[in-house]
Amino acid sequence: MIIAPTFVYYMFLTPSADIQQYKEYYAPKTQQKTVKQGEIKVTFLGTSSLLFDDGHTQLMIDGFISRPPLFKVLPFSTVKTDADAVNKTFKKIGIDNNKLQGLFIAHTHYDHALDLAYIAKQTGTHVYGSESVINIGLGNGISTKQMSVYEVDKAMQFGDFTVTVIQSKHSPTFDEGEKIKEPLKQPAKAIDYHEDSSYDFLISHNNKTFFVKPSPNYIEGALDDIHADVLFLGIGVGAQDQDFQNMYYEQTVLKVKPELIIPIHWDNFSKPLTDNLEALPKFADNTKKGLDFFIQRTKADKIDFLILQGFQSIYF
Repeated sequence: MIIAPTFVYYMFLTPSADIQQYKEYYAPKTQQKTVKQGEIKVTFLGTSSLLFDDGHTQLMIDGFISRPPLFKVLPFSTVKTDADAVNKTFKKIGIDNNKLQGLFIAHTHYDHALDLAYIAKQTGTHVYGSESVINIGLGNGISTKQMSVYEVDKAMQFGDFTVTVIQSKHSPTFDEGEKIKEPLKQPAKAIDYHEDSSYDFLISHNNKTFFVKPSPNYIEGALDDIHADVLFLGIGVGAQDQDFQNMYYEQTVLKVKPELIIPIHWDNFSKPLTDNLEALPKFADNTKKGLDFFIQRTKADKIDFLILQGFQSIYF
């Protein structure tokens, strides 16, 4: 996330990529609402926010539902949680305060962490993340007892789910590794939500394994021993050169060896969460390049590629 004149120019003046041209890759819609015994339901909430649910335990990746409009993220303005949007979304997707056992934050840019404190207050769930996550929580009234700093590579058990947090790397950014050093209270400037560290997530449930990689960058060799059936993959590599794209693919897809890839963080998060998301306008061309690259490579490698829309669930 870079808040700069170029960003503003493109967000205002560049049209969104036509996501409809990829309709053949849309995940099929289902009328199923409840989770059957032994199933896992994963619901896409835009950007890289996901809800995992097996009917007994729920886990959430990233806390970003509010999606403030563009003018709110400019340096002269501030952002804050849209409580009504979060409440309506949680009602729609069936968040159960007794079942939601953890909220895991990939990094602390606002488009991943803005709503974490409100979610913690409303649901009582425990929040996991970097030291900067703790400061976002503290700034908005969350006790340290309800938050934990990640222990990287340590498996955590939540019902039948096992979650392991893997050290990762953000895509090139102006504040890579910069921390939020003191409690950050809303409303706050979007640029005050510094990245800190970035993380990926290995989630296992009985015989099914998922890997969530929100940021499109890699640490060479970090995934050598990781395997997953399903890879939720940040695809924002369209602006990178061919060498980077190929290396990213090799260090993620070819290491994890998934049967299915579901792209994440492709949508315009300055617009409300709906069941008809638009692609990022800043990267309108680059979103298309990223999608085209992964579709071409996965087709050659015989890996399924499915696009989820907002609120859409897929069952495993």
